[in-house]
Amino acid sequence: MPVTVLGISEAERDKILAIEETHFADVKSRLISPGKLTKTIAAFSNAEGGELYVGISQDHSTPRRNLWDGFPDAESANGHIQAFEGLFPPGDGYAYSFLRSATSQGLVLKIDIAKSREVKKASDDRAYIRRGAQSLPVDTEEDLARLRRNKGLTSFESEPVSAATQVITNSAVTLEFMLQVVPTGEPEPWLRKQQLIQGDKPTVAGLILFAEEPQAFLPKRSGI
Repeated sequence: MPVTVLGISEAERDKILAIEETHFADVKSRLISPGKLTKTIAAFSNAEGGELYVGISQDHSTPRRNLWDGFPDAESANGHIQAFEGLFPPGDGYAYSFLRSATSQGLVLKIDIAKSREVKKASDDRAYIRRGAQSLPVDTEEDLARLRRNKGLTSFESEPVSAATQVITNSAVTLEFMLQVVPTGEPEPWLRKQQLIQGDKPTVAGLILFAEEPQAFLPKRSGI
């Protein structure tokens, strides 16, 4: 799919050049490898979305300035477009366009990024998240689990906990509940049917509902 080329005014160009790297916007040189730039796109996707402009270099003199340094033509950006669209398809929360200024040479690639419904990864198969002006890796399983919860993909209550299933299958709370509510059922099959046991571990919800002392298995994470 060809990327649209949009003409912008000098005032609009100056507004782009005045962008500072923030939680919602970033500018990058076209000389940065596409793989590195996918980290920024993934980070915006996993946060609140944002805008990325590729083709803006920085003059590190004092005061620092952004300089329009776009691609010579649309074909020169093919490698970038292919790398980006493979991971972040257009129309799926991503929009690509080239910006042309009558007073500056080259095309700047603008990428509009929406907040994604799932966890997005860069070309290195790692997830990143935008924090201020940084794109930070999400490395630990705990951080990934938190990111999934924030996106509504999982919930804290459904997470399995390292405890024996007997803690809830053979507790006084469970036995009393089963006698009163499901007198013909067996504890473990019924708890599994309710998704309160995952594999060989009880879930957070299972412990809170049926363990005799749930706070012993959820230190600093519950108060009963």
